[in-house]
Amino acid sequence: MKTLEECRKELDIIDKQVIELFEKRMNVIKDVALYKKENSLPILDEQREKMMLETNVKKFKNIGLRKYYKTVLQAFLKTSKQYQKEIIQK
Repeated sequence: MKTLEECRKELDIIDKQVIELFEKRMNVIKDVALYKKENSLPILDEQREKMMLETNVKKFKNIGLRKYYKTVLQAFLKTSKQYQKEIIQK
């Protein structure tokens, strides 16, 4: 069994990776927002969100984690829409 300190060090490494991926994701979201602004498209695309939730949740091998990831993805989507709104309003 790992010690608590070993687990925390591992989590610190993972959190750093999550931050890097989040920044990459938000950079792409910026491009999406600029495209939507240029083409007068709405921020919300309900079909896309529904498809993302259904598709990504199914990718989990550990079925017990699906509901937790769904919550995380919903938070990403909410944050992404807020960021798009901020960019489009500039």
